[in-house]
Amino acid sequence: MSEHPRLGRAGPASTTLLTLLALLAVPAAPAATPALDAELDRILALLPGRYAGDAPDPRDPAGLQRRPLQHKIARIEAPQFGGDTVFYHQISRDGLDSPTPFQQKIYVFDRSPGRSVNRMRSFVFRPGQGFANLERDPAAQKSLDPAALMNFPEACAIRWSRGDTEGSFVARVRREDCSYESAAFRQSISPELTYVLSAGSFGIEDLLYGVDGKPLFPPTGLLTAARLPAAAPARTMAEVLAASQPADWRPLDAERTLYLELDAGRVVFELAPAFAPRHVENLRALVAARWFDGLAITRVQDNFVAQWGDPDGTRAIVGAASRLAPEFARAWSADLPFTVLPDPDGYAPQVGFVEGFAAAGDRKAGQAWLAHCYGSLGVGRDNSADSGSGAELYVVIGHAPRQLDRNITLVGRALRGMELLASLPRGTGPMGFYEKPEQRVPIRRVRLAAELPVAERSPLEVLRTDTDTFAALVEARRNRRDDWYLVPAGHIDLCSVPLPVRETVNGTSP
Repeated sequence: MSEHPRLGRAGPASTTLLTLLALLAVPAAPAATPALDAELDRILALLPGRYAGDAPDPRDPAGLQRRPLQHKIARIEAPQFGGDTVFYHQISRDGLDSPTPFQQKIYVFDRSPGRSVNRMRSFVFRPGQGFANLERDPAAQKSLDPAALMNFPEACAIRWSRGDTEGSFVARVRREDCSYESAAFRQSISPELTYVLSAGSFGIEDLLYGVDGKPLFPPTGLLTAARLPAAAPARTMAEVLAASQPADWRPLDAERTLYLELDAGRVVFELAPAFAPRHVENLRALVAARWFDGLAITRVQDNFVAQWGDPDGTRAIVGAASRLAPEFARAWSADLPFTVLPDPDGYAPQVGFVEGFAAAGDRKAGQAWLAHCYGSLGVGRDNSADSGSGAELYVVIGHAPRQLDRNITLVGRALRGMELLASLPRGTGPMGFYEKPEQRVPIRRVRLAAELPVAERSPLEVLRTDTDTFAALVEARRNRRDDWYLVPAGHIDLCSVPLPVRETVNGTSP
C-alpha cells in the first residue's frame, strides 16, 4: 500500500493536527430544509401564467369605473441575472400580448442552499425602455443589462411564505425594511408590496410612501386577476377555421358592399364609413348617378396600384361633391372596437383590426386610421389634400405602401376578386398609366349590393376580428406550424394577417 511521501502514516501527532484543523475550520452554512425547497418548487411552478381581471380606473376620481388588467408571467433564459430561475412579468390594460404594456419586470429567485427564506429580486424596466412580449425574443433576453434596469437594495428582496389558504403563497416587502432614492419622485421612497399567488389567481398591491410617510398614490387594495386556462395546442390556420363557429362570422352589409363589374368578373369591396363617412356617402352618390359605368381602369403600376376613373376628364359630376375635406384619420374613441395585434409596427404605436379593416393608431394622440395593405381601396387626389372625392379610386395590388397612411383617404378594401385587378397588364407610361385608349380596361358598371336583387349578390361572410377564433388565427400565422415550416417567425406584420372570407349557401354558413 503506497503512502503519501510527506504525511506518512496517521499517527498520534497527525491525529492531533487533524483535530486542530477541524476545530479551526469555518462551519458550512446550513442547507435549506427540504420543506423550503419544496415550497420554492411549488412557487416556481405556479407563478408562470396568463391572468385577467380588472382594476379601478385611475382617471376616475370617484373610483366607480374599472379598467381591464392583464398579467403575463413567463420563464425566460437570462443567465446574466444569476441562476436559472428568471421570470418576465408584463402588466397591461389593452391585452395579454400588448405591444405597449404599462409595466415590465424581471424576477430572479434565490436558490442558494444556505437561504433561510424563499425570496426573489425584482428588476423594473424604466419607462420606454422595455421589450414587449420579451419571452418570445431570445435576442432581446440576451441583450438585457441588469445594471440598466431599476435595481433595488438587497433589503427590498421579496420574501415568500405560505398563504392563509391551502396551496397559496404570499410575498411581501415591508416599509420598514426597504427604502431607496427615486429619481422620478426626487425623494426617498419606502415601498410596501404584496403578492398573493394560488392555483387560480394572482394578486398584487403596490404602495409607495414618500418622506412624509404618506402614500404617493391612493391605495387600490389587492388587485386580483384570475388565471386563464392554459393555451390550447398550437393549430394551423386551416384547423382554426375548421373549428370556427357560426357566431365567429358575419354577413356583409349590403349597404356597405360595393361591386366593381369588369368583363372578366366581379370585384367585391366592403366600405368603411366608420373611418371615412363623408367619402363613403359621396361614393354612394356617385354610384347612384351611374358615374363609373362605362369608364375605365386607366393605370396599373407594378407592385403598387390599379386605378380607375374618367380617363379624359370630360364626364361631369352630378349629384355628388367634386372635392371633399380629407378623412385621413379619425378619433380613437371609447366605442372603437380595436383588436390590437401582439407585435410592434414600424409605422404606428398600435396596429390591429377594426371590424375587419386593417387599422393603425396612436392611442396617446387619440387617433386611428386605416392602413394601406394589399386590397385597400383609396381615393385618388392631387397635391391638395381636399382634391379627392371618390370619383377616382385605386386599389393596392403590391407590397403594402404604408407610407401612404394618413396621406390619402381610404374608404374600404377588397374581399373577393383581387386577382382580376392584380393580374392586369402593367401600364407602359409614367406611373403605370396606359398610353393608348385601347389598353384601358372597361368598367361595365359599379353598384352597391343593396341595389341588386338578392339573387344577383355575392353571398359572402367574413370572419369577425373581435373573436377568440381570430386571435387563434393570428397566432397560427405568427408561428406557422404547417408541415412545410421549419422555423416559426414568432412575429407578424399588420398587412400579413389574412381576413378569411367564405361563401354562404342560401344565406346559411357552410
